[in-house]
Formats: sequence, structure tokens, C-alpha cells
Amino acid sequence: MRIIIDTDPAMGTLGGDPEDSFAIMLALNSPELTVEGITVVQGNVPAEKGYANAHYLLDLLGRQDVPLRRGCLRPMNVQRTTQITFLQQRYATQQITPMVEPKGADADAVSFLVNTVLSSPGEITLVTIGPLTNVATAIQQSPEFAPALKSIVMMGGTAECAGNISPAAEFNYWQDPDAADIVFRSGADLTMVGLDVCHQTHLYPSQVEECASHGTPLGEFVQASSAPWFRIMGGTSGSGALHLYDSLAMAVAIDNSLVTLDDAYVEMEVGFGPAQGMSVSYHKPFQRIIFNRPKVNAKVALSVDADRFTQMFRDRVLGLMAAE
Repeated sequence: MRIIIDTDPAMGTLGGDPEDSFAIMLALNSPELTVEGITVVQGNVPAEKGYANAHYLLDLLGRQDVPLRRGCLRPMNVQRTTQITFLQQRYATQQITPMVEPKGADADAVSFLVNTVLSSPGEITLVTIGPLTNVATAIQQSPEFAPALKSIVMMGGTAECAGNISPAAEFNYWQDPDAADIVFRSGADLTMVGLDVCHQTHLYPSQVEECASHGTPLGEFVQASSAPWFRIMGGTSGSGALHLYDSLAMAVAIDNSLVTLDDAYVEMEVGFGPAQGMSVSYHKPFQRIIFNRPKVNAKVALSVDADRFTQMFRDRVLGLMAAE
């Protein structure tokens, strides 16, 4: 399967969520996938930092052959002041990867998305593990873009549980609700891997520490980058573990039998109130009847074979980190 990864990687920014980079490692170490490129978007960290983090990771992995592009620096709607303030505060966070500026076309992720997809209609799957700003901008710029996609597998939203950035909303959709709304209205083949299933996955600090003990540059980098996030977020899981949100979405792109998928009509709350960024999933047929949502625009994940996913993650990500 040919994929493009659209991501907001914070591994390399201390106190940032390192999980996107685990998903990138999973993709690059999966023979089922051909990674045609990585596009970076604003989100967990500013896109400037995300680009530097992805660049450093690709160097560590010896995968400089993978095209890397930097995309949108802000949410689509400049009136999203809460989201923009959150993003601006992240510029001050400590960086342990060197900042790298993209040159020329490397700073134009949207054109890369459009050109790559239109040159191979029906062949490219987008795996989106950050806010959907780049993808929505591509949809707006090119009417042919969404129909030419094979599919989009998204880490985002919730179907039946509470949010993680607010009581209502999951972070990726909250950070740019307008972009998520555009994607759900695009007509593309969509799979939503939300918090309902992601919260059933776990990564423990001891697993990362064991990999780092092998002394590989990759293992040591991952431990140094992820330790602050374990301290910040590990307590919220009740076990000291992190949830593997983005890695599960990547695993579903590889093998969607890992989850059960229900047809749904998903719409976004794009207002400015406390529920902004909430995904409303009408995945029960009677709901679509009552609320006059007869169409289906996505498949939503409602349960997961957590043991089988955990084994894939151990083999392909933790194994990669510990490899001599």
C-alpha cells in the first residue's frame, strides 16, 4: 500500500507528545507499506519544530530517501484564538533536535499532497495523525484531490467517549475543527480511529527504558524525548503508561481487521463554544433516521484487538529501537 503520512511530530521537543514518531517508525518498518512522503502540519508543536523533529528521525533511521515537506503553520480559521495561543506557547519549549529550515518546495506540503495524489489516482492512502489543516487545504485548492485518493485513515475524534483536550473534543480535530469539517464533507473514503479504541492501547516507560538500554542512538533519543511526556501524561492513564493513538491508526492502515468498523455519518462542531472540535458520530442506524443523517461519510472504529496490535508494536517499533 502506498501512503503519505500527515503528522505533527513532537519527539525532539521536550514536553511534547512523542507518539507521532512511533507511528512513523511503525510505517517505515512495515513491509506492507511504501511511504511516499511525510507532510508536517501544525498541532502538537509548531510545524517548524515538527519539521525539524521529523528530519532528525529520518536521519537516525537512515531514511533520507523519504520526501519530507512542511505544511500549514496555523489553523485554517484565524479566529481560533485558543488554538493559536496554545500553538504559540509551544515555540518556547526546549528543543533537543537541531532546527532545520526547509528549502524551496520542501516548504510546500500542500502542493506535494496534490501533485502526488493526482499523479497516481486511486493509489494513495493518507494516514493523518495530526490536525487536518494540510489535507483540508489540499481539498480546497484542488477539486480533483479528494476523488483521486484511495482513502484517508485518520487518528482523530471520538465516537462514544469523552474528549482528551476538552470534555467534548479530541485534540487533532479540536486544533482545527474547520479543517476536519472540510475533510468529512469531502466525499473521500474515510476511516476514523478515535479515542474509543486508542485508549485501549498502552506503552509503559519501562518498555522504552529497556530499548534504550541497548545503547542505540534511536533508543536513547526516544527515551530522552519521551521521558517528559511520560511524566506529564502518564499519570492520567492511571498506570503511568501512554496511549498509542497514532500508532494504532497506522496499524489500522496496515490491517483494518485490528478494529471493528461501523458505518457512520460524522459531523463536526465548528462553533466557538465549549464543544468546538467535537466529532458527532451517527453510527447507529436509528440515529441517522431520527436526526435525518441518511448518508454514510466514514467508518468509525469501535473496538480493537489490543493484544494483536501490541504484538505488532513490539515487533516493529520496540524491536527497531533495540536493534543493534
